[in-house]
Amino acid sequence: MRIAQFHRPVVAAVSGISRTAPVTTIRQLQDVLGQLRIGANNAVVEGRRHASVKSQGAYKLRDSSTIPKKLGAKKSGDSYVITGNIIYKQRGTKWYPGENCGMGRDHTIFALTSGYVKYYRDPALHPKRQYIGVVFNKEDTLPYPRHAMRKRRLNLIASPIPPPQPEPELSASGIPNQIVRQGYGRRPHPRDERIIRLRQDGSYAYAEQSWRLGTLVRTEKRKMGSRRVAMKHRRRKAKAIALEMRAEREDKIARRKEALDARRAARARKMREYLERRRAEGADKKTAAPGGATPPPGTVNPPPRAEA
Repeated sequence: MRIAQFHRPVVAAVSGISRTAPVTTIRQLQDVLGQLRIGANNAVVEGRRHASVKSQGAYKLRDSSTIPKKLGAKKSGDSYVITGNIIYKQRGTKWYPGENCGMGRDHTIFALTSGYVKYYRDPALHPKRQYIGVVFNKEDTLPYPRHAMRKRRLNLIASPIPPPQPEPELSASGIPNQIVRQGYGRRPHPRDERIIRLRQDGSYAYAEQSWRLGTLVRTEKRKMGSRRVAMKHRRRKAKAIALEMRAEREDKIARRKEALDARRAARARKMREYLERRRAEGADKKTAAPGGATPPPGTVNPPPRAEA
């Protein structure tokens, strides 16, 4: 305990002694000091010690060099870029992709073709948005006029395409250059038509073109993602097949009925011709034999047999 803490109690004791007697003795001083009762319970005499330094937690040196995000513009205006070059990295959509530009899932704007970078605004699309585009010519400005022709680079050379020469229907030998085979049935489907062309090797043979052979192969569609949708398509396909089979069956019955009707008509026609011939022969005999004589047996022609 520091001596300064005894200052006030000692002054009080000395002043009390001076008031009781003018001459102080050692005995009287000891009695006064004994009456002070200096101990742990007397807070006024003992005094309190306060902290002179502010307390704080554990000190830790934090690393100030964090991982850089490297955001911002990577290409300035009129800079040349190629396909896939990153033009601007951002958090959010401060800039929007414009002509010949795309935006990734982290809002990075990149070039979709090679050309020159342009930063611009387009009030026709949005009054406040900023756009980044790529043009093919450095002198061009964005945005393009509203109804201007779209500029694209296809890495092709413009060349005139001559019109196809009309092919004659008959070859030099007098046979047709092309034959169209219809499908089966009374009402054939257009997909069953087959175009066969004459070979140019002088063999006088017909062959189907290679690219048309690929169209004859029917590939299965990919499976549906849901069983319900797959069953729906399966039922629809089964219904279409049943309708097609029914149409083929009706066509077959109709063709058979037409054949039977043709046979009956031919038989009736032959019978009418036979009867007319008999009547004509009877009239001729009546005029040739006036006495009513009957012609000899075996001279009458037998009736014709109708064959299918």
